[in-house]
Amino acid sequence: MSRYLQPLKSGAEASPFADGEWGVVYKLFPLFINGGLGKTFEIELDEESRGFQMSVRDAVLLETMEKLSVLNDAGAHPTEIVGLEENGDYLIAKQPLAFPYVDLEADRQIAIEAMSAVPCKAHFRRPIWIIWENERAWVLSDLHPGNVMRDANGAPCIIDALLALLPPALIQADRLLIEAVEDARALRLGILPPRRKGFDGGPDEDL
Repeated sequence: MSRYLQPLKSGAEASPFADGEWGVVYKLFPLFINGGLGKTFEIELDEESRGFQMSVRDAVLLETMEKLSVLNDAGAHPTEIVGLEENGDYLIAKQPLAFPYVDLEADRQIAIEAMSAVPCKAHFRRPIWIIWENERAWVLSDLHPGNVMRDANGAPCIIDALLALLPPALIQADRLLIEAVEDARALRLGILPPRRKGFDGGPDEDL
């Protein structure tokens, strides 16, 4: 590893350091005094709005490690979990050096498609996508400009995002969520999604 690391702009979860000699970035996720390490979110039914509410919270070590693994396997920017810092105060991950996006909307769409992520029309309060990975459905969110970049080959990529497991009970609570999960699974497996009727008696606002 290079003796000289250049600090980059820190995000909500990690402090990145670039190693220009080897073309990689090391991300240090700090362990907070409350045991939090990284970020995730909880998903709950919102009966009042007939939709879903997402509450960001501190993740724990295993949740952040799983997030990094799932994002890597799903086709986001490649990420290697290096391990814990000697004193256990930081989780260290490594990614190839990435570069700024060229066209935010176009690059984000290409990067999303590379992850086989499906936009979800269910009633969330922010844009979300569903991915199918490790035989489970995941909610992907927070694809702001800082999380959209290009790799060394110039291909758009997602370098980070909020990610949380979608509980099966919640999937069954909403027709649009069911369909997004079915579509994400079919896209990941390379199969046709189920055939659906044009009108199935769902709520008028979903039509």
